[in-house]
Amino acid sequence: MNLRRQLCFVAPAIVLSLALAPHAQAQDALSEFRAFTKDLSSLTGAFTQEVRDKNGRVTRSSSGNFSIVRPGKFRFIYDKPYKQTIVSDGVTVWLHDHDLNQVTIRKIGEALAEQPLALLLDPQSAEKQFELKAAPPQGSIKTVVATAKKKDASVSEIAVALVSAQPSEIAWRDSWQNVNTLRFASLARNGKVDAEAFNFVVPKGVDVLKQ
Repeated sequence: MNLRRQLCFVAPAIVLSLALAPHAQAQDALSEFRAFTKDLSSLTGAFTQEVRDKNGRVTRSSSGNFSIVRPGKFRFIYDKPYKQTIVSDGVTVWLHDHDLNQVTIRKIGEALAEQPLALLLDPQSAEKQFELKAAPPQGSIKTVVATAKKKDASVSEIAVALVSAQPSEIAWRDSWQNVNTLRFASLARNGKVDAEAFNFVVPKGVDVLKQ
C-alpha cells in the first residue's frame, strides 16, 4: 500500500474494509455467544428484571439472584419488590409466591426450547427453534438476535447483549407486547452449584395450583 499506482488499490481496499468491519464484528458476537454456551454447565449471578408496556412505560421492576445448571435446571429468587422463588428440576417448575402463600406447579415439556432461557439452558435445542444472527455492535456491546422459526411461537424474537464475551442481558417481547429485559451481574461460569437447589418441597399450609 504505497505510491500512486498502489493508491488505486488502497482506496477501494479501505472502503471495503470499512464496509466489512461492522459485519465482521457482528459475526464475532455470534461466535462469542456460541463459545460461551458451548461448554456451559452452570451459571450463577444476580439479576434485575424490567417489564415495559407497548408504550415504553416501566410496569414492573424486580431483582434477585439465580442459578442455572444444564440441562434445564434453574432457580430464580426474587427479593424485590416481592418475595418469589421459581425452581425447575428440568421436568417440573414450581413458582412460590411468598406473600400470597401460594405455589403454582407446571410441567416444562417441549415448550422450554421456545423460551428465552433455553438459549443458555439448551442452546442446541434452541437453535432448532430459533435462527440466530448477529446484529451490528454498538460500542463495546455486541448483540445476538434469535428469531423464532415457527410463526405461532410464544416468543417471536430474543436479543442477547454481550459485553466482554459474556451475556449481560436478555430481552424479549411477550404475547401481551410487553418488552421484558433480564440484566445479569456478578456472573460465575461453571462453578459448583448444590444439586439440592433444584429440588423444591412445597411448604405446609400453602395453596397449590397445578397447570
